[in-house]
Amino acid sequence: MDMKEKEDYKKILKVLKKFYYSRKGAVHFSSPFKVLISCILSQRTKEENTEKASEKLFSKADTPEKIAKLSLKELEELIKQVGFYRQKAKRIKQVSKIILEKYNGKVPKKREELMKLPGVGLKTSAVVLSYGHGIPIIAVDTHVNRISKRLGLVRECADVEEVRKTLEKIFPKKDWKFVNLGFVNFGREICKPVKPKCDICELKDICKFFRNKKL
Repeated sequence: MDMKEKEDYKKILKVLKKFYYSRKGAVHFSSPFKVLISCILSQRTKEENTEKASEKLFSKADTPEKIAKLSLKELEELIKQVGFYRQKAKRIKQVSKIILEKYNGKVPKKREELMKLPGVGLKTSAVVLSYGHGIPIIAVDTHVNRISKRLGLVRECADVEEVRKTLEKIFPKKDWKFVNLGFVNFGREICKPVKPKCDICELKDICKFFRNKKL
């Protein structure tokens, strides 16, 4: 990479760090299990509803052992705020059972093992590794995917794994944890899917999307 690219990447990272600290979002970072369950709850659900459901659930049951003791009806009642709550309640029960029986109550630290759990895909497994276990990996969700392409950091046709690998080459390993949540918060506040706030964006001078928009 040339000097111009290095400076651009530094500027992007500075903004991501700023937005990383602006709000922590709905995912609970206190334990790998809470991160995992928060991610399952967050699927196709608004952040504020995920937050409410997570708080309610974890105040009653915050370990696989405690969740295993809840009836399905009790669990459904605790997470009613999220979309598809009945389906997610079954999934959370299944995940808790597997973690207890196969992993001695510990959330696995290997991505391939995590992805064997019901409802866990590429994004959720990466979030659990990064924010739950502190293992360096960049989780790519809709915000990371959209904004990295708008900025011109990755190819427009790149899939999520290509996006992850490209971003992991661009940013220093010690800073990977800032990338996902930084992009998420930046995407919610500034670089929105529809009507992005380009006029107040700190990155518009290095943004491919903004340049093309002006043409």
